[in-house]
Amino acid sequence: MASDNLVLRSGIWHARLAIPEDARHALNRREFTASLKTGSKTEAQRLKLSYLQHWQSLIVQARGTSKLDPEDARIQAKEMAERARDFFADVAQAYITNGPMSIEKAENMADFLTLGPEHSEEEWSRIIRHFEEGKTLDPFEFNRDLQSLVNSNMERQADALPLKPVDREDIRQILKDPSHYQAKSPITTTRIKAFKTFQEDVKGIVQKTVDTQVAKLENLKKWLESNRRDLTHESITAYMDTLSVSEKTKKQFLFAGSSFWKWALRYDENFKKLHRDQQSPFQNHDFPTNRSKKASTSTERKAFSTEDVARLYNTAKGLKNRETLADLILLGAYTGARIEELCRIKTTDIVMEEGIKCIHISDGKTKSSERHIPIHPALKNVLERLVENSEDGYLIKSTSGNKYGNRSDALSKQFGRLKTDLGYNNQFVFHSFRKTVITQLQRADIPGILIASIVGHETGTITFDVYSSGPSPKQKLKAISTLNYSIKI
Repeated sequence: MASDNLVLRSGIWHARLAIPEDARHALNRREFTASLKTGSKTEAQRLKLSYLQHWQSLIVQARGTSKLDPEDARIQAKEMAERARDFFADVAQAYITNGPMSIEKAENMADFLTLGPEHSEEEWSRIIRHFEEGKTLDPFEFNRDLQSLVNSNMERQADALPLKPVDREDIRQILKDPSHYQAKSPITTTRIKAFKTFQEDVKGIVQKTVDTQVAKLENLKKWLESNRRDLTHESITAYMDTLSVSEKTKKQFLFAGSSFWKWALRYDENFKKLHRDQQSPFQNHDFPTNRSKKASTSTERKAFSTEDVARLYNTAKGLKNRETLADLILLGAYTGARIEELCRIKTTDIVMEEGIKCIHISDGKTKSSERHIPIHPALKNVLERLVENSEDGYLIKSTSGNKYGNRSDALSKQFGRLKTDLGYNNQFVFHSFRKTVITQLQRADIPGILIASIVGHETGTITFDVYSSGPSPKQKLKAISTLNYSIKI
């Protein structure tokens, strides 16, 4: 075994961490392993760190906390009580129908209880003695011993938990009568917190996306508990019916739920025991087919016309304290860049590329987003002014980034108010400038491959996306110079 927590299997590196013996029972495994999906050891050394950090936190949790969450204990008590009730009914029916039952057959039927190793031989022998040859089954004594076995088993597990007195009493009542159980969500606060850590540290998902997923799970948790619903497919359908949101948002909710479900089945041993035989309640949900073309395009983003661009810029320029917004509109209309890309441009990103002055977009949404955009002649003086007046190294002034580090947040809201005041509906957003640029370039007979290189899109072909270095800055400048909005800057 490798001492650096790496193992090479079939040319692919895997991270590996042996689990200490005192944590193996709680985690139900001897080691953690994960494919790093790379044949480079240097890359593997970097990728393994997030996995090791997450695994260590699971080991600490396994050592320092109980095996069972309080809500899981209630669910398990309900299931054990139901199995004991059904077992008693089956034995009684078999005794009435076929007479005395052999010890071997009773033990086979008792496997249905799936109590695990927590009961003692003495407790089990009190059950088996009811099936000794020549002995008449006393249903009252048998039921008493059966209940004692189930209760003792559950109490031993509950003793390991820091349960409040009210929770212990609730579990006792559930064991007496499983109908006493009132459903609470297995999407517990502890699990949501662990899922959040996994999404951030191991999956490396951006903070805003993780926070959105967590918020959706917390809302579902509250609804399940307040409506006393189990986590089932039917419950998820009923919950979505209460949401006054778009189909897209509902699908995002299902994706968040599915991500949580997959994580819990893999990393939460007790959740796995309770739900491993259950199909994910977040899958196979149907949405109505909208056959109306008008309805299906009602939220489609539209491009601004050249007249719209001039109107938006001139209006912003004439408003008090909206000079920065006016500059941002110009940049969007003459580059086709995304709003956050524009707000992250630094003075040092104005560079010469093959003799052509360009804006270097280095912090983009995708790999293809990194690009050089030649500076349109109409932007020459504007950019010189922005570089000269910059106080923090950025071209566009921003009051501050939001909690996710987005510099465009405040300006995006300013633009939203501006376009709404001018009568534009929700089909028009700042991203519409990007559509405008692409549309105008296409109408100027600019090749699609050249347009894609300007706006930072992949072409979808191996030939150009993998093997080509892309169009030259000179070609892109000639193309972008065709943009004309008749704006007096």
